[in-house]
Amino acid sequence: MILTVTLNPALDKVIILEKLKQGKLNRVSKTSILAGGKGINVSEVLTKLKIKNKALAIIGGDNGKKIASILTNNRIDSDLIWSKFETRQNLKIKERKTNQETEINEKGKVSRKDIDDFKFAFNKAITKNKIVVLSGSLPNKVDKNIYAELIDKAKEKDTKVILDSSGKEFKLALKKAPYLVKPNLEEIENLLGKKIKNNQDLKKGAEYLLAQGVNIVMISLGAEGAFIASAAEAYRISTPQVKISQTTVGAGDTMVGGIAAQIDKAQNLKATGKFATALATAFVQSGSINKIDKALIEKMENMIQIEKIY
Repeated sequence: MILTVTLNPALDKVIILEKLKQGKLNRVSKTSILAGGKGINVSEVLTKLKIKNKALAIIGGDNGKKIASILTNNRIDSDLIWSKFETRQNLKIKERKTNQETEINEKGKVSRKDIDDFKFAFNKAITKNKIVVLSGSLPNKVDKNIYAELIDKAKEKDTKVILDSSGKEFKLALKKAPYLVKPNLEEIENLLGKKIKNNQDLKKGAEYLLAQGVNIVMISLGAEGAFIASAAEAYRISTPQVKISQTTVGAGDTMVGGIAAQIDKAQNLKATGKFATALATAFVQSGSINKIDKALIEKMENMIQIEKIY
């Protein structure tokens, strides 16, 4: 079973219009309300893949009630810590004409008691889960060391940790050597302090992370695919160019869901990278995890090109 952690969930409002006209009236052609937060997104993917999982999250207020309702309607198993603070709301604006996406994200807030209640629930949950996904941003004023602390607790129970975060919390958590990390291109460039220009640069970036004690590194490269590596082998995965159906927001979480599913099934490195990348590409083309089926995933897998780097 897989546990996903979302310390800073959000109610995501996605609006679609032809073109955003700044400072002027804009007419919306379509609006969607989604339960957001990276861990919740991963649980949605795992549920679609019929992989047993539980979403552990802190929510509150009317937005929290809406998230809880969405999770129930989507049959996502969850353990929700209720806060007195309203869960944040994020706005995603997609322009049909240019495929440009604009995100406006609130920060989020929780209390010390919320975090204490969360830690209690986490410590109980990891005894029943062999994989934990720690992903996403932290609410305002939460200790940046919290992911590092959770990794320590998980490793005490021999639980594999997948980390998908950024900034200071990622750097602190990295010191605890999670099982797998999934930085994107911008995050790996920020970590290394240099631009990634080719496969050798990707190899060096992966080697840097592996040297910290990480077992597997998967670097997501957006439309260019991904790079996956362990100490023993590495692969550059190139994806077909697909038309963005609705949004690319959530593609990274879809990839993490694919990774977690493959680790849960004890698949090898190459198969894990291929499946996770195909799943993320299918998400971009279809516009929703609910529109993805086995045939579409297989189609994407057949179109993917893989180059062994070492």
